This record gives sequence, C-alpha cells and structure tokens, in this order.
Amino acid sequence: MRGKPFSVRRDRIFNRMRISISMAVAVVLIAMTVPRGARAQGDDLFSWGVTAGAAIPTNYLAKDHKTGVNAGITMAFGGVGQMLGIRVDGMFNQFGAKSGSTAGSARILGGTVSLVLPLIGDRDRVYVIGGAGAYGMRPGVTGQSSNDFGLNGGIGLWLPGLNGFIEARYHHFYRVLANKRPAVFIPITVGILF
Repeated sequence: MRGKPFSVRRDRIFNRMRISISMAVAVVLIAMTVPRGARAQGDDLFSWGVTAGAAIPTNYLAKDHKTGVNAGITMAFGGVGQMLGIRVDGMFNQFGAKSGSTAGSARILGGTVSLVLPLIGDRDRVYVIGGAGAYGMRPGVTGQSSNDFGLNGGIGLWLPGLNGFIEARYHHFYRVLANKRPAVFIPITVGILF
C-alpha cells in the first residue's frame, strides 16, 4: 500500500485542530484580561457622526447673503487623547439672500479631509483642525454652479459627556464668486459621534 495509513493522517489533522483551538482560546483569554480603559481607547479609533449649526458668510459672500444653516456627516479616525486624528467631513450650507440683493440664496456643498491636533486641556479637550477639500456652489436665482478647491481651519472643544464637540471652522472656497473672488464662510457646529 502506497502512502501513509489513514490513521496517521487523521492524527495529524486532529493535532492541527487542537493547536488551532488552543490558540483561539488563548487569544480570547488575553483579550478578556486587557484592562477596560485600554479597550475603550481602542473603541475610539473610528467613529462617525452628524453635525449641525449656523453658517456665517464673510467677506464677498456676506455682501449678498445672510447667516444660514450648516449640516453634515463626519468620519473620525483616531481617538480622543491620541496625538493626531483625521476627519473626513461632508457638509451642506444654505445661505439666504439679504433684503434688496438680486443674488438670491446660495447653497454650498463640500467635502474635506482634515488633521485634528489636540491643543490643551484635561484629556485634550481643546483641539485645532485644518485641511483641504472640494466645494461646489449653486446660486439660487442667477449665475451658474461653480466647483473648486478650498482650505479650512478652526478650533474645537471636545464634550466627553455628549461624545461630541463644538467647533468653529474658517472655509476659504477659491474662485467661485464674480470676478474669481473666493466664498468665505464660518460654520459654527455641534457634532455628535457614534
């Protein structure tokens, strides 16, 4: 008879299964012995959330538009108390027209990628944020839609009791208004992370 007897092959298979099961049990036991604080910090490595607040137009955008609303969705990579984090934000801003303005309302959509750096405070509650993104503006009455690149930067306060934040960010959306002027606005938002 060629080959190894069936009983020898069966024993090898059972030995491999025993080693695999033993390793799985060891991993589970080690995971259960990790302190709760270390597991909680690991839970913060990725979170998503929603934001809402006021959008304040400034500079050339403020000539024809008044304070509007801001809403968005965010994805955060990096937990609270870590040295550096990354946020990916999608936002919607709606600005009403000032009385007497012929420009009408305006809507700005944007997507940004920003770095989050803890600044001061117990458990790094105050942080700075800044990055770049793509923006699109759609005028309400006259003009046509415009898309361009933009930069943003701001400061925020982490609210651990709410698992959220309050944040003000300066957005500079290039060459979108008449005569290639920038649209500059400052959303002041409250965000909740899940």
